[in-house]
Amino acid sequence: MNGHSQYTESLALYALGALDDPQELAALESHLGTCGECRRELEALRANAALLAYSAVGPKPPERARQRLLNAIAAEPRVERRRAERPLIVGRLRSRWLSVVPVAVMLLLAIFSLLLGIDLRNVRRELRQARERERQMREQLAQAQHAQEVLAMWTDPNAMRVKLVSSPKIPPQPLIQTIYQPEKGHILMVASNLAPLPQNKVYELWMLPANGGAPMPAGTFRPDAGGNGMMLHPMETAGIGAKGFAVTIEPEGGSQTPTMPIVMAPAG
Repeated sequence: MNGHSQYTESLALYALGALDDPQELAALESHLGTCGECRRELEALRANAALLAYSAVGPKPPERARQRLLNAIAAEPRVERRRAERPLIVGRLRSRWLSVVPVAVMLLLAIFSLLLGIDLRNVRRELRQARERERQMREQLAQAQHAQEVLAMWTDPNAMRVKLVSSPKIPPQPLIQTIYQPEKGHILMVASNLAPLPQNKVYELWMLPANGGAPMPAGTFRPDAGGNGMMLHPMETAGIGAKGFAVTIEPEGGSQTPTMPIVMAPAG
């Protein structure tokens, strides 16, 4: 009943037939005529009341509901009239009082249990909303950190920059620019005008070590519909010297060794 908290206690009393304030009763019934959510809540409260009527054990009921019930019992004129009409009979008064007490206790317990159920549902809803907000904030933070890393690499004057081109040169010419920070082991790749690939294929970037070792996998990517793409890839080991980069077409998921031919190689 998000946004309808002013009707919470009135609904509980209404479900038990104990809402005796004419103004509250009229306002609630008018609201129920236009609010499907509150009608569904009323049906659930009535169902719970039917079950809770069999229980005589529970926590202390809400003070406002308890006081209203006690006031209603105190306003009943029959006891006063009988006192005026006939002598007090201890045995009969004791029997009548013992018959009223269990009913009053059960009614109070039912009201409290219904209100407690409403509060519990509201708390669970608020908890789910808080977890969703936390997830969104984490995603935004990760995106901000990624953008900050890309900007830092793009403006790093000490980073290694290599452009890769295709052969033969057919306009518009595919182009890949790589920026490599050896001390961090990070590679930023920006691609444009790349040819589309089958669903089960990807482009894979390879680092060519300066010591003449075998090409090292440096991440896979797929361009968008315009042939453009960007990838930020951290190498498993930092400090590797590189003499260049190359690109091949590989099965989805990438390969550990290049599949010939090389489709993009250092310019010049």
